[in-house]
Amino acid sequence: MRGSPPFQLALLLLGFFVLGVPLVQLTSGRPVPMTPRPAASAEASRPVLIRVRYVNLPQTLSVKLGGKELLPHTAPGTSPLEARTSFVIPPEGIELHVQATWPAGGPEMPVTVEIEPDGLDVQSHTLWSIDGRIDDTLAFAWKP
Repeated sequence: MRGSPPFQLALLLLGFFVLGVPLVQLTSGRPVPMTPRPAASAEASRPVLIRVRYVNLPQTLSVKLGGKELLPHTAPGTSPLEARTSFVIPPEGIELHVQATWPAGGPEMPVTVEIEPDGLDVQSHTLWSIDGRIDDTLAFAWKP
């Protein structure tokens, strides 16, 4: 003997309903309230380690950001020369003005400037002297 077709249909519909209600609630398109992340202050100063490497000791060495000297005012010493400072890093990045001099008539000399801001990747650029001088601008930018 077979069961009643209307009873079997009712059990089948009840099973779809029991499984369908949680599935609809999980996949519905209602917005989930999100707590906004606090935006990093554009004016917050960030601690930065500046490292300058060179092969032969330059007579003068200067690394400036917006006219402010970032290296100690002492004569350059052994390589690498390190300085800790802090400054604002805008989203478009920063530009450092590098000046260095060596005795005239010498070979081309490299100077590598590394910038290591807290919480961001280290970046470095190398400049080569021309006629015993470097007077150039380096651009550093970090992706958010």
